[in-house]
Amino acid sequence: MPADPPIYRALLARWSSDGRTLPGRRDPEWTRLTTSPVWPSGGLYPRDPTRPGSG
Repeated sequence: MPADPPIYRALLARWSSDGRTLPGRRDPEWTRLTTSPVWPSGGLYPRDPTRPGSG
């Protein structure tokens, strides 16, 4: 496989230094979002002892 052209290497280096997602590399934020639970633990609403049936 031929080496990337210098301008492409420079662009990847710039994106990497800016914390952007790079082609062919995993995006840590996307991985974190897709592996997080759909619902927060403990339900959607906190328990309110002053309201009957809450929580």
